[in-house]
Amino acid sequence: MKSKQLFSVLFLFISMSMLSQSEIRNINLLKAELDTISKKQLKINSIALNQNADWIILYSDIGYSFVNMPEKLTALLDTLNRQQKPMKDIDFIGEAGWVLLSEYNAFYSDSVSDNLVSDLKKLNQKGLEIKSADVFSEKSGIILYGQNFYIESNLSDNVKTKLDNLRGRNQNIKNIAFTDEEAWIILYGTKGYSCYNIPVLMSQELKKLVQNGSHLNKVFFLRDKWIITYDDYKYISNL
Repeated sequence: MKSKQLFSVLFLFISMSMLSQSEIRNINLLKAELDTISKKQLKINSIALNQNADWIILYSDIGYSFVNMPEKLTALLDTLNRQQKPMKDIDFIGEAGWVLLSEYNAFYSDSVSDNLVSDLKKLNQKGLEIKSADVFSEKSGIILYGQNFYIESNLSDNVKTKLDNLRGRNQNIKNIAFTDEEAWIILYGTKGYSCYNIPVLMSQELKKLVQNGSHLNKVFFLRDKWIITYDDYKYISNL
């Protein structure tokens, strides 16, 4: 495991990889690292699995922790950390691809589709904030940007209808996550959420958090596991 950060909590996306149902590597270490980050009250920005089911966490402004990441990504994380450039989201795509979001609208990628890179470049050049870039299957994905705008590919009509409804109400869309069983959840506002077919226990925990006045931040699906982050540095999961 590697963990680096500067202890300055100055400085959200979602990250999820479409993977088969099997064990996450070093899952006990993942939980221990999340516990340490939460105990230090450092904001949890992104959690993802790579193609080999190894995990990575982005936290605080420039903090990160991982096991067994690609060499090119490892070098980039070290560079951004040394340059003190915030890292806010990461996702793994296809057989070997990944995309990492940094600062307001900067991004870095490797082995991803030309269409995804083109869309991200357009948003970057227009000076628009890129919140997240997620690919959920071979042909479907979404980029969230600005307050409540998105670029999508092959998402279901009910998801797009909900996103458009939220935009029509000028809600801040924070996060969207999917499972490979086509369940989905959208987080918006401070504690608003809309979902379809998510695990029962997860639904129960979300209701408790809202009733207790917690602010929902993000949801991450990691194979058959899920993690909800709330109040910036806290989390609950079925790890």
